[in-house]
Amino acid sequence: MQRFGIGEMEMKMAKLLWDREGIGSGAVVKLCAEEFGWKKSTTYTMLRRLTEHGLFQNVNSIVTPVMSEEQYKAKCAKDMIDDKFDGSVANLVEAYVENYGISDVDMALLNELFWEA
Repeated sequence: MQRFGIGEMEMKMAKLLWDREGIGSGAVVKLCAEEFGWKKSTTYTMLRRLTEHGLFQNVNSIVTPVMSEEQYKAKCAKDMIDDKFDGSVANLVEAYVENYGISDVDMALLNELFWEA
């Protein structure tokens, strides 16, 4: 199964790209130089990694998302639940509540999500 987890700097670059859908790759190089102090080669390496993960595509030097940030986060959450909690959201919630408790606001939200859906 393909995993979509990316590193911290890849995520920072991805957020820049999600905010600027349809940006030219040359503009990405300039933006990353300003934001992160990256050289052109570093920027293209990071962009290649993001395309290999299936998050973005670079066609005719225009970078566009293949999946939204929300889709990416949902896929990461599913992968984590599958890997660490035997695919069970209930196991995740139980482990969290037993160790950290839960606020009334979170409990109300969970009730709404699970029982009113």
